[in-house]
Amino acid sequence: MSQRYYTIFMLGTAGSGKTVLTRTLLDWFSEKKLNVATLNLDAGVKRLPYNPDIDVRDMVSIDNLTEKLNLGPNGAMIASMDLIATKIAELKDEIDYIRPEYLLIDTPGQIELFAYRSSGRLISSIIAEESQPVSIFLIDPSLVLRPEGFSSILLLSVSVAFQLSLPQLVSISKQDIIEKEQMERLESWMDSPDTLISDIQSSGQVSLSQQLGISIIEILEQYKMTGELIPISASTGYNIDTIIGLMEREWGVRDDFYE
Repeated sequence: MSQRYYTIFMLGTAGSGKTVLTRTLLDWFSEKKLNVATLNLDAGVKRLPYNPDIDVRDMVSIDNLTEKLNLGPNGAMIASMDLIATKIAELKDEIDYIRPEYLLIDTPGQIELFAYRSSGRLISSIIAEESQPVSIFLIDPSLVLRPEGFSSILLLSVSVAFQLSLPQLVSISKQDIIEKEQMERLESWMDSPDTLISDIQSSGQVSLSQQLGISIIEILEQYKMTGELIPISASTGYNIDTIIGLMEREWGVRDDFYE
């Protein structure tokens, strides 16, 4: 493809809201009359709230893999990613045919299938190498209300960024269901690692899990891996303009989206 395009990878744990955000961003770009396309990389998803322009379910059938290889659901998903990787040339041809300016990539629900297997890394690297990529790592708020959970998910986001070598924005999803006090606590933890460490220690005797949490935070802070945490809601549209503005800053492209 002679014209470089911009890719947005939706990443995060199962249930974090990747698919809903894909639909919301699709609507946003479409309303701005921009050339946007969607790529679904989850061969196991049954229903989507949008109609993908490119869909790996057209290339790989989970049901056929389950039946022919006598696999369970997890084994079939692993096999599907490996099979998709063998069809990367076909996937690229479809992207080249559509020639989008913006490509929204909805990744599998299980983050480990995409970020930690060689097939997922191959797919992401080949798509990213001919585009200007950015990723949005979505954090499910239900997993991070305790300081130990927050530090663990933050470490996961950094690990995923390291595995995929993609620029990353970290976002708390489902802002509309988070209580104000909870959101303020999450933001304070992100802004001040010392506050997070203090909250871990505040329960009294420090357990092994608390010690690990403190060590994780200290390592992340040492390498300057803590940063901005963006609360968004794909359902209400809250802060969608903000997250797009941050992607624009990462890409270093035009600033006239809001006109």
